[in-house]
Parts: sequence; C-alpha cells; structure tokens
Amino acid sequence: DSYQKISALCANPGANDVQWMQLVEETKWLSHIRLILSSSWQAAFHIRYNRLPVLVHCSHGWDRTSQVCSLTQIFLDPYFRTRAGFSCLVEKDFLALGHPFHTRCGHGEGRGGDGSSSQSDGDFSPIFIQFLDCVFQILNQYPDYFEFNAKYLLLLSEHVYSCRFGTLLCDTEREREVVASIRQRTYCLWEYLDSCPELVNKNFSHKSLSAEDELEGNGCLLMPLPTLLRNVTLWVDRHSMYGAKPTLRSVSTADFSDRNEKLKFEHPLHGLNDFNENSLREAFNEASRWKELAKTREEEICNLKKRLKEMEELNMQNI
Repeated sequence: DSYQKISALCANPGANDVQWMQLVEETKWLSHIRLILSSSWQAAFHIRYNRLPVLVHCSHGWDRTSQVCSLTQIFLDPYFRTRAGFSCLVEKDFLALGHPFHTRCGHGEGRGGDGSSSQSDGDFSPIFIQFLDCVFQILNQYPDYFEFNAKYLLLLSEHVYSCRFGTLLCDTEREREVVASIRQRTYCLWEYLDSCPELVNKNFSHKSLSAEDELEGNGCLLMPLPTLLRNVTLWVDRHSMYGAKPTLRSVSTADFSDRNEKLKFEHPLHGLNDFNENSLREAFNEASRWKELAKTREEEICNLKKRLKEMEELNMQNI
C-alpha cells in the first residue's frame, strides 16, 4: 500500500511542492525503510560486538527474513559490498532461500478488461524493491564503501519487472532450473550488469576490504544508528523516474557556453549525482544537433513535395 502511495505521489502532477516532504512521509514508505534498516543494524551490532547468534524469521520466512539477513551481511562483510559479492548475496538469500519473485512481482500477471487477474492482489508486494531502496540508503550515505554506484541499483530495479533476464523470474529454484530451464533459455542479469563499466564506483575505497578499515575494522560498516536513520531520503532516481514534475537539479543553457569539456555516458540511466553541468551541457548539445538535423530533413521533404507537385502538373498538361 505504501509503495502504491509513493508511486502515485511522485507521478501526480498536482502534488503540493511546498508540503512535498510531508506528503512523502505520509505514504509511510520511508518509515518502512527505517524499520528494516534498524532491524538489520541491530542484528549486525549484536553479532559484531556481543558475539551473539541472531535468529531472524518473518511470517513466511522469505520476505523480511531475506531483507534483514542480506542487509546485516552488507553491514558486516565488505565482500557483499562488491559487485560479485552483491550478486552472490541476492542469489543466496533471495533466490536460493525461496523468495517468490513471480508471486511478489506479478510477472506476466496482466489484468483483463474487467480489472481482474489470475493472482490475488494481496500476494503482490515490492519486497525486493524495498531491499534495493535500503541498500541505496546505505550507499547514498557511504558511497566509497561500495564497488558499485547508485546506477547499478537503479538498473537492477528496472529489470526486476522488465522480464528481460531470467535471473529474477519464477518462485523457486526448482521452477527456475527444472520446470522452466531459465538458466539455459535466458540471459544472466549479473553478467549484463558486470559488462557496464559506468556502473562501477570510481571512488571505491579498497581500504574497506581490509582489516585496517577506518570506520569499524575488519571491513565492518556500522555507523551510529541515528545517523543512518535520520539521513534516510527518497530514492528520487527510482521513484521519480517518470514523474510529471522535474525533481533533479537543472542548469541554465547560458552556462554551457563557458566550458569546452565533454563527457559521454554509455548508459541511458543516470543517477542523481551524474546530472552535473558537463552532462547537461552534453545533452543540450546533442539536442541541438538533432534539432538541426530535423530542420534539414524538413527542408528536404518540402523540396521533394514541391518537385512532386510540379511533376503532377506537368503530367496533367501532357494528358
């Protein structure tokens, strides 16, 4: 329900901008994010400092359990903050543990003309998107401790529902491996993400992988809990991607003429921090080139129409 509210709010062209943060909080989406982060942090704290085993179990055992256990390991083990480690974490604690991606995401469950579907609406739930949002909150506050950047999470969240890759399809390992033979019939999402160099964090601190880590030693990432929770913010790149109103910072076109640097981005999905003056200037120049090209093509079409009309008149005279 909170996900539907936050999605509707970000897509609403009539949303009150003055009370924007209040409206975002009223959806309760960020409250749920804070609760999950708090539970994960506390589990990591007891394991790291009190040397206590922690039992995590939700009502089904594959929703909150997967979320909290995965985030706890991200706090404790720097390996899971690398690209290879993060993919291993999802495969281990979501896919192998039995998180029902088909049931929760509604893959292929289109609605008919009467609004009905073959699956109960109560089974739909953005559990994995919520997990990615939690990871984004940690990454957004401590970006140098992750080998991947926010665009990596954004692209991953897009392909949760795109069904372009078979990695996040079906409900169980048996369905993926035996019934549907997903691994043999579809492409791997992790291989695609690893092939995109722009998804790598260039400022990644390799110190976070060593025992001499500045923050917590042994690569552990345990910040003060109030610091983590009080800096939780809306994942603008994800939730406002198709919003009716601009949310990202814009730059005047007058600023483009003062600089000559050029930056190229190979991937169409950009994070919030990528929209700087250079990238916006490049987009403006690209739009100008297309505008000139369109103008040239329009003139060519007008000339062709004119010649065609002259030929038709000439044919009429000959007849």
